[in-house]
Amino acid sequence: MGEVYRATDSILERKVAVKMLSERYAREEEVRARFRREALAAARLSGTPHVITVFDVGEHDEQPYIVMEYLEGGSIHERLRDGGPVEPGPALEWLAQAGIALDRAHAEGIVHRDVKPANVLLDEDGHAYLADSTTGVDTLTLPGTVLGTVGYISPEQARGEPATDASDRYALGAVAFELLTGRRPYQSDTAMTEALAHVNAPVPSAERMHPELPDGVDEVLERALAKDPADRPSMCAELVAE
Repeated sequence: MGEVYRATDSILERKVAVKMLSERYAREEEVRARFRREALAAARLSGTPHVITVFDVGEHDEQPYIVMEYLEGGSIHERLRDGGPVEPGPALEWLAQAGIALDRAHAEGIVHRDVKPANVLLDEDGHAYLADSTTGVDTLTLPGTVLGTVGYISPEQARGEPATDASDRYALGAVAFELLTGRRPYQSDTAMTEALAHVNAPVPSAERMHPELPDGVDEVLERALAKDPADRPSMCAELVAE
């Protein structure tokens, strides 16, 4: 649904990332309006620790765009793809940094709705930054569809219910599971099977998948991935601390 470009700010002579809604979807007023709302929500969070900074929001030839800072370190999705499970030290650091960003967003009344490894970007020093949900423009809601990425989607989102702060915390729990084991909690060959598992299946044992993990990890992840939002940690910081 969109393209991301690396570009150069010719005035300030810095690299930036430019995200544009594709021409096809730019004709859909509902999608355009959502893109603009989410871009402006991201701009409201600029300056928050571990949130990607937004420099500009606008339109060019009726295509909405957002200009953001460019980070050199790629994403934690790329780290997982290239190397499997991440050592607990950096994994917890990245989760803590993403959690800081999410807790601040929630305090501002903003629900991300698409927390996943591809939306956690790294700078050249390995510090994590949460990209706004317009980064994942392939997951914008269209009529009759569900917003989110199936590997990390909360049970309530998979049922077509509105996402809440607790939905973001569930997704962060799923990211934690993958960082520590190298696999998504309900990894499957089909999206439908994976989505249904989020709704119905018990949380698999991370300790069994990755025996080097210490006792107690399963208990923490079971709470983070609880089917009932009320049973999950009340803040991302609480999840990371556990």
